Amino acid sequence: MAASSHTAPPLLTLVRHGRTAHNAAGRFQGWADIPLDDTGHKQARLLAEHLTEHPVTPTRLYASDLSRAAQTAAPLAINLGLQAVSTPALREIHIGRWEGLTFTEIESLDAGALQAWPLKGAPGGESIHEVAVRLRSWLDALDLTRDEHVIVVTHGAAITALLCNLLDWDYAEAWAEHRGAHENTAFSTLTLDLPITCHPLACAAHLHVRPLR
Repeated sequence: MAASSHTAPPLLTLVRHGRTAHNAAGRFQGWADIPLDDTGHKQARLLAEHLTEHPVTPTRLYASDLSRAAQTAAPLAINLGLQAVSTPALREIHIGRWEGLTFTEIESLDAGALQAWPLKGAPGGESIHEVAVRLRSWLDALDLTRDEHVIVVTHGAAITALLCNLLDWDYAEAWAEHRGAHENTAFSTLTLDLPITCHPLACAAHLHVRPLR
């Protein structure tokens, strides 16, 4: 269908969830269902205030079914008047037997496996490429139309995986360079036209304009 001059390509805003106690302690979370801590809830409120003022009004809101993502999406749903639709397709990279461990603990158990991760999955977990395929399959099934703005609340490694897929980044290079790494509640907005573009990337301005309260 030919595009109208009065319509714009769909926008996709990828949001990382707010902080959890595991984030603060440097522990791997994966599919473990860890809720937001007090700071995470404050971050989520600041994010909601910021995205409510976005020049392109969001039309859909999705979140990982893990509680830290659902809790981050909750203030957005209230502010935007949207229902947050949860799905396991948006979960973080599965890290199997590493859940709850720190980098130091994993390195002492299996330094070689940690060095190969996430290009190679953790024991019982997923690789970053497998995560990208999972999220891209979900995104393609949305059948977005022009002028839509979809907000997706998900997880750090999951966002990197999907950015690599959509922007044709090399997975190994992007991970090694921390390209597009998102702090808690940082977001990236992609214009889903060919070529796909991303602006802003890993924006966390809402966390720095005023103190958390």
